Amino acid sequence: MTGQPSLHLTFRVKRQWRAFLITTLIGIVLYQVMTLQREDGGEFAPLTRGNVLHYLKMLFGYYYLFELISVFIFVRLAMLYVRLTQPGPLVLSGRSVIGYELKFFPFICLAIPVFGPVTNTLRYLAIFYPDYAWSDWFPEYVFTGRMFANYFLPFLVFGYGFLNLNLFLDYNDWQKQRMAAPVEPEASPIAEVAQPKPEPAYLAQLEASDEEGETLLAVRDILYVEVEQKLYYAYTLGRTYAIRKTLTELEAELNPEQFYRINRSVIANVRFVKNYSYWENDKYIVRLTDNKTEFIMQRTRLKGLKERLGTV
Repeated sequence: MTGQPSLHLTFRVKRQWRAFLITTLIGIVLYQVMTLQREDGGEFAPLTRGNVLHYLKMLFGYYYLFELISVFIFVRLAMLYVRLTQPGPLVLSGRSVIGYELKFFPFICLAIPVFGPVTNTLRYLAIFYPDYAWSDWFPEYVFTGRMFANYFLPFLVFGYGFLNLNLFLDYNDWQKQRMAAPVEPEASPIAEVAQPKPEPAYLAQLEASDEEGETLLAVRDILYVEVEQKLYYAYTLGRTYAIRKTLTELEAELNPEQFYRINRSVIANVRFVKNYSYWENDKYIVRLTDNKTEFIMQRTRLKGLKERLGTV
């Protein structure tokens, strides 16, 4: 909890295949431009000889059709990478953003040896049918240094375009939410004492949304709820949801035996509290069962946490 603004990442453009069709064509043309340094004119040689039909046949039949498979596999691998690494909120600072960008570079390099052999084996099967030979297929259509070099620049551009388009969309949404978010009113203890209300039924579901749309989130599955820069988020195992209710509202509506206000920014589900330990200056570290999330809690709140842990 550094107090710096942070951005929740969604990777929502994975379904935008119209954009992928266009960027794939651009990537192929970029590769072909790189071949102009060859003495024979490279991939544009048919055009220099006036054979436009042959060039278009090679562009769309030999390259475009098969490289769409490369793009499809790359995007799927990217989403798998996101699920496995589970990047948390991105702190909006130059150092954090640069680190986030650099971490994606090894993925691009490792993805090429995965989709390259698949795409080129399918290309080999189509071109050489029915006269297949081991010497024709291996290693030229499996994997070579030349194959890696041919893929590297186009997918470096495509990969970082994919990454930063998602980053831009998330940042744009964050800016809109930040500008539209209402200021959370301070709770009034005097008003609560003067106007006691009958105890309502505790909240069982919470309206939430993520990159896929709106949903009703079962509160029993929530690890914790957090406010960051006046924006409110609910966290489950591996997922982050935006919510509309404030912490003050949730503290009043959630079962107090199951949810506890750890600090000013966090309400935690005590079912997912793993342990706590003394830190320094009358402060404790509270750890959750996901083995990666922890919060700082004042000593004054320790008694309340112990009472709730005793009822779990």
